[in-house]
Amino acid sequence: MKKNIFFFLLMFNLLCFGQTEQNTTDFKKELVKNLTDSTKVTLHLKIANLYADNNAIDSANHYYNKALNLAKEIDCKPLIARTFYNTGLFYEDTNNYEKAIKNYIDATIHYEEIDNLTKVAQIYNYVAYCYTLLYVDDSAINYYLKSLTIHKKLNDEAGMAMNYLGFGDLFYTKGNYSHAKKYFKDAANIYEKIGDIDGVSICYTNYGNATAEDGNNTEGLEYYRKSIEIQKKLDDQYGIGVNYNNIGDSYLKLKEYDEALEYFFKALKIAKRLDEKSLTSIILMNISDVKIRESKYSNAIEYAKNSLKIAEEIGHLEYQASNLMHLSNAYEGLGNPYSANKYNKLYIKIKDSLIAIDKTSKVKLFQALNDLDKSQYTINDLSTRNEITTSKYESGRKYTYFLVGSMVLFGLFVIILIQQQASKRRAYDLLEYKNHQMAKMSNEIETQRDYLKQLNKTKDKFFSIIAHDLKNPFNSIKGFTELMIENSHEYDEEKRLKFLKIIKGSTSKASSLLNNLLIWANSQSGNLVFNPQEIELIQKVSNVISLLEIQAINKEITITNHVTKDIFVNADKNMLATILRNLISNAIKFTETKGVVQVSSFMHSDFVEISVKDNGIGINKEDLQNLFSIDVKNSSVGTANEQGSGLGLILCKEFVEKHGGKLWVESSVNNGTEFKFTMPIAV
Repeated sequence: MKKNIFFFLLMFNLLCFGQTEQNTTDFKKELVKNLTDSTKVTLHLKIANLYADNNAIDSANHYYNKALNLAKEIDCKPLIARTFYNTGLFYEDTNNYEKAIKNYIDATIHYEEIDNLTKVAQIYNYVAYCYTLLYVDDSAINYYLKSLTIHKKLNDEAGMAMNYLGFGDLFYTKGNYSHAKKYFKDAANIYEKIGDIDGVSICYTNYGNATAEDGNNTEGLEYYRKSIEIQKKLDDQYGIGVNYNNIGDSYLKLKEYDEALEYFFKALKIAKRLDEKSLTSIILMNISDVKIRESKYSNAIEYAKNSLKIAEEIGHLEYQASNLMHLSNAYEGLGNPYSANKYNKLYIKIKDSLIAIDKTSKVKLFQALNDLDKSQYTINDLSTRNEITTSKYESGRKYTYFLVGSMVLFGLFVIILIQQQASKRRAYDLLEYKNHQMAKMSNEIETQRDYLKQLNKTKDKFFSIIAHDLKNPFNSIKGFTELMIENSHEYDEEKRLKFLKIIKGSTSKASSLLNNLLIWANSQSGNLVFNPQEIELIQKVSNVISLLEIQAINKEITITNHVTKDIFVNADKNMLATILRNLISNAIKFTETKGVVQVSSFMHSDFVEISVKDNGIGINKEDLQNLFSIDVKNSSVGTANEQGSGLGLILCKEFVEKHGGKLWVESSVNNGTEFKFTMPIAV
């Protein structure tokens, strides 16, 4: 038997292992101090996690309850949500999936109230995983879809990948290996894209399982070995152990028993060192399987019993059923039919339980069948006791036949109902899958449509600039140059100087436009490198102002730098310079002669707000709405007839958002304009 890996298997351990530097005594000493209630809640959670890590179940449960009660007393929703979440992790780690689900759902209610959708989506994924372990596939699919929807809304690719892993596991457990491989591959592609090699290794393991179970064990071995290469770099001993077990299972299927045992014992060594009971149980079970195939039945019994003991301890019914089947086969091989039959009955009982878990309608139907069996025994007993009297016996026998016939018919009716329910469930699962596929295809089509629409807008803007804005200055340069060459003898010095100034102005305009156009083209093509670093804001603003000083002097405009000293931002120096240059240049362009342009900064908790304000002609409301739209012509003539393309503001908006900030404008006609944008503070 193979084993899949989920990220969630590590979650609870990470939660607890981070506290190994202290023990419960240290935290309890802290509790007696005069602390805030919120700090006490946190300390109770840390104590509970440590007890959970040491398998002190009652003590852990006690401190989780204390943390929850205290959080409710102070009505702190974040702490209430966190406590429910931690408690859910605890119950899942102890295989109490029903209580885990209840606490997870309670946690999502409070996380929704504080608008923490990232946590809600993550917990929905955990709820789905718990339902998978409880074999409630419809609920699992429902919560995976809920989680996936939120992660897509948040554009959280790692969260989307986790849900694809969940869907893959669902299809894997149902034997639909082609769909399982598809979802595992989707998840792997995302993890490769975001550089999460741990996620890639998990996908390789699960993809290898689906491939091997689909009949291609040799290809499965390749993916296990790829996964191990990554896990060795990460020193992921648990993952290596799982893959060694899966490699052994593949060799078992290939009937190469010596290689199978070699890898099973490698995996067993790791599992025992890590005290991973679930992994230990499955490895011992697989070794038992090999021993049966080698006709070493006594050894097979020993390994199967050890595995069964652990499986019962952790409450894993599937492992229990497989071990009981191995014990039955091994005793049959030893010629002990009594023990073989005994373990076979136990195997059948466990398998029936697996089918019936948490499926209320089926449980009731099976109970009805058991009641019918009891009624049958009662009828037989009455028939035996009435044998003394012939007339009563005949009457009882006919009555018995009637009841037996009725029960047989009723039993057939019940079986038909069970089959119908199973068919409905399969149809429902298929419908859910088809709906999910349609939603996925719809999202992909919509994304492609938006992308193509944006490309068309970009193309139109590009040609507009080429055809109009860039052509005009070159025509001006060409025209006045030809005039000076052909009629130089007719013009005096003053006339020629005037023409040269016009040519210089057109050259500056073309140069500025080409510079912005080059930057914008690189940005649209994805070739512009984003390299954030620590930058002193006041120095960068001063450098940009000095470059634009000539432009301001020509219009007798004063530029003041009110940026606070010792502010450092985390920004790409070229992008920040482009933003400042365009905004300050625009302010100069739309400010009357002898006007003022002010550059200021305002500190916030984790970002700085930068303002470029002028007392120029302002912008009307209609133009404000389309100021940053690429498909609307936004260029206006400046106070000294300066021309522009409107491309600079679009660049500013893109670059600000690249830093995680935002850009906005406040303006009124004849009262000036103020552009504001935010940048992250360097820490």
